[in-house]
Order: sequence, then C-alpha cells, then structure tokens
Amino acid sequence: MKDKRILFIAPSSYPIFGAEANVNAKVIKVLSDAGYMVDVISRIQKGMEKAYPLSKDDFFFGKSSINLIPLNTGKNLKTILNHLISFLKFGYIYKGIDWAYFAAIRCEELIKQHHYDYILTKNEPSEVVGLYLSKKYNIKWIPTWNDPYIWNKYPKPYGRGWNAGISFFRKRLINNICKQASSHIFPSEQLKQYMLRYMTGMKEETCVVIPHLLLQNTHKFQPKEKADVLKIIHAGELGKERNPETFLQGMEYFIRQMPGAKIEVIFLGTYVRQRIDYFHQLIEEKNLSPYIKVLNPVSYTESLDVVCQHDVCLIIEASCEEGVFLPSKVVDYLQCERKIFSVSPSKGVLKDLYTKGLIDYFADVNNPEEIANAFLFMYNDFVNNTALKEKDISFFTEECVLKSYEELLN
Repeated sequence: MKDKRILFIAPSSYPIFGAEANVNAKVIKVLSDAGYMVDVISRIQKGMEKAYPLSKDDFFFGKSSINLIPLNTGKNLKTILNHLISFLKFGYIYKGIDWAYFAAIRCEELIKQHHYDYILTKNEPSEVVGLYLSKKYNIKWIPTWNDPYIWNKYPKPYGRGWNAGISFFRKRLINNICKQASSHIFPSEQLKQYMLRYMTGMKEETCVVIPHLLLQNTHKFQPKEKADVLKIIHAGELGKERNPETFLQGMEYFIRQMPGAKIEVIFLGTYVRQRIDYFHQLIEEKNLSPYIKVLNPVSYTESLDVVCQHDVCLIIEASCEEGVFLPSKVVDYLQCERKIFSVSPSKGVLKDLYTKGLIDYFADVNNPEEIANAFLFMYNDFVNNTALKEKDISFFTEECVLKSYEELLN
C-alpha cells in the first residue's frame, strides 16, 4: 500500500474554502496518512476567499504535493479561446471546462516523472481530465460524485431533474466516462440511485457508497455549559434553493405558542443566488429579529469552535422531491457532538439518518407546522436538560472510510 501513488484531481480542495474543499481535503489527509503518495491538482479562484475564509494551517496537506492551477474567471476573449483549445484537446465543451486543459498539462508533466497507480477525480471539470489521462496512459480512474453530475440534471429546484435534456457533447461525455471509469464513488445510496437513472452505461456493481468523512482528531470535543437560552446554529449556505422562508415561518409559529421561550438562532455563512436583503426582510416581517443573528462566515476550523458554543445544529435543505444530498455539515455536527435538527425533504438521506438515530429532530422542509412542533420538542428537551443520545457514527469514521478506499485501491 505504501508504495502506491495517486493523482488526486480536485479543483476544490486546496486552499480550503467551502464545503466541497473540506470534504476533499479530509480524504487527502486520510490517504496520505495511511501511506499513499498523493499528488494534488487543485484550483485557486480569485475572490472566493471573500465568501469563504481560508483555513490556513497545513493539517490536511502536510504530507501531500500541491499543484495549483489558476482559473481565468472573466468573460473575455481569452476565456473563449481557452474553451476552444479545451474542445480541441478533449473533444468536449461546456462552460468551465477550460481549467481542465491547463490541469491536464500539469498532470502529464507529473506522469512523466512518476508512475501512478490511480487517478481520483472529485468535481467538475476534473472528470474530463481523469477520462483523458486514463485512456491515454492506461491508469485506473475512480471519479467521485459528491453531487449530481451536470447542473441542469440536479433535482428541482436546483436544476430540471434527472431527465432534463443535455447537449450531444455531454451525452457522449457521460457515455465515455461510464466506459472508462473502473469504479464510481458516491456519498449516499440515494445519490447513486439518482445518477444511475441517467448515467448511460454506468453499472451498479461498479458503484460504491463512501460517506463524507468524520475526522475526530480535527477538533477536540468541548462540552457546553448549561445556560438559560437554547442556542441553535446553522453553519453554511442559504439562498435561492435552500430558502429559509418556511423554516422562519415554523419558528414564528413556535414563538406564538411559546412567547416566553428563550432561544437564539445563529446563521453563520453565506447567502447565494439571492439577495441577502430578502433574508433580512423575512426576519423582520415575522418579528424574529430578537431571536436571530446573522454572522459572516469564518474558516472551516474556526466554524467548528463556533458550532461547539451551541446546543443544537441546524440543517436547512432545498425543497426537493427527494433528498439525495449528504450535506458535509452533518459529519461536522456529529464530530462536534451536538444535537442536530434537520429541516429536509420528507424522503431522502437525512430522513434516513433521523430514522437511524443520527439526527435528533426532523421536520419536512415544506411544513411549517412540523417545524414548529420540532421546535417545541427541542425546547422541552432543553428545559428538561435531556442528554445527547449515543449515536453509532462508525460508518463515517476514518477507519471505515479508509477501509472502503483500500478495497478500491488494492
């Protein structure tokens, strides 16, 4: 195992900003700590650090070789030419594929220097690089699909559903991906089944579910002292799809039932694809300003400290027909050993985790009455000082996740 070398192509990994980078950085650390030689190909995108503060320590990357490929984000002639050059090299074209061309150049330089046993790819457009290198150099390739492939095939309201139409080039790309990849990794069974509907040629026996990783040694458990205010935190993105309106409506109903309730809800993160003014307006309209604070995002490691200052951790998902996503914040919340309140689709990944006892409180994202009832249960537990129940987190641990990777890489 220790002499195996991996070309790890993950545009979002280093530096760490945002959920995707957090997820990928953990895998890099676990593999490199286990003795694999990992060469990382990542992307630095100007301006992202304004939305997502960077985690500046090298805890995740101390044993890895980092290769940063810049991305030109402007809408200009240079971007157009880079897309055309990418088309000539790969035979495919879509918005954002231009980074793949420059990443492939660096990868081929590394392939001349080292023998690689595996290529792992993590998010668009890395799948184009993985496909190209795997075919040209006969290296085993394992793509990870942390989210549905192709934005417009995301579930509504993100996209238009799994059966949405796509271009000829994307259809051909999907077909060739499924022919070339030796295995596929998904963080949840639901996402695997969702993508099997449209990934032409993908065989279920080549698909493996490996969840997001819970690294217990990234943060020491900090018991929270009992206080007279129930403190709830949402850490992460909200916005157009993860619309908090129904959650706020449910919270409003709860306050009407329990006008003397002492609660505080913190929103720590960014608001995307919708004006933040809309969020503040909702809070004002529902007379929730005395109970809600909106804070600017902090780095990943700092966010864990903030989470540990609260009693309950909140997840608000989009109003999808089925929840196929495993939000990375689930494992962060489990790591911090806090109770979890999920406002999610009535069918999906998080509802299953609630049934298994990993999530403490659950409400349908479309049902404000359910949300209010969940608040009531939560508040009664808080007043009665109900202890956090023991949870079986073995599926998410380093040992379990590493074992799954080792089975693929041996």
